[in-house]
Amino acid sequence: MTNQYILLTGGHTGLGLGVTKKLIQPGNKIGLIIRSESRKNQTVGEFADFPKELVDEIDFFYADLSDQAQVKAVAAEIRDKWPRIDRLFNNAAVVGGPEKGRNTSKLGNEWHYEINTLAPYILTTELKSLLEKSDDARVITTVTDGMHNRKLNTDMLLDSTSSRTMMLYMHSKQAVMFLMNDLANTWNGVKFISVNPGPNKTNMTTGGNTPWFITKIAGLFFSDPSVGSGHIYDAAFNSNRSDVNPIYFDKDTSKEIQNSMSAAQKSELLSGIKN
Repeated sequence: MTNQYILLTGGHTGLGLGVTKKLIQPGNKIGLIIRSESRKNQTVGEFADFPKELVDEIDFFYADLSDQAQVKAVAAEIRDKWPRIDRLFNNAAVVGGPEKGRNTSKLGNEWHYEINTLAPYILTTELKSLLEKSDDARVITTVTDGMHNRKLNTDMLLDSTSSRTMMLYMHSKQAVMFLMNDLANTWNGVKFISVNPGPNKTNMTTGGNTPWFITKIAGLFFSDPSVGSGHIYDAAFNSNRSDVNPIYFDKDTSKEIQNSMSAAQKSELLSGIKN
């Protein structure tokens, strides 16, 4: 797919990097939201096999996704620079935090909730005007397994004492999917897609703050990152079930979403957004 304005978070590493590489084609305008200039230099090095003129066309925007003010500021910068957005990939995510135990953002929100739930929601809503200018706007949010039939537990995210890393990760992903699905029910002309790319060997699953038992399993059984990247890319451009909005893809198979959040849960989740 070419001649698209495509914005990605987490497009510089892991599965997102694989998606970005698939998108580097003549005619596409790619934007990557990353944290720093040094990360830009590392990312450009990943594109050494691509024509320089295509890599030079990539726009780099800077924001720390744990900081709501920075998320809003980068969205304003993109609104000023781009005429529209055809695809928005909410791919950045964390498992665990910078410290052992429970981590919080500068606003006091639980770390997974801030980065995996609120950041993509804020970014998407702040970019609504650009998405609405596209003839085929799609918001693709990377989630995880079982999202179609799992119930949301907001208490886990809002509890000031919980530090169960994998449960916080899963519920933060469940929460962002339900928030995106809610937007699908109120916005016109924008399709919302959640995709589980399956278990893949990435830096997030094989190291860092990921629980040891996950890293052990990942090394033995998880797929090459190219597999997951392919699922995310295909979900963004596949015409399969194009009439369904919102939609959840488990790898390459669409599954009916069986649950939703209540009005009270939505209010609780959005209470973490500070003006």
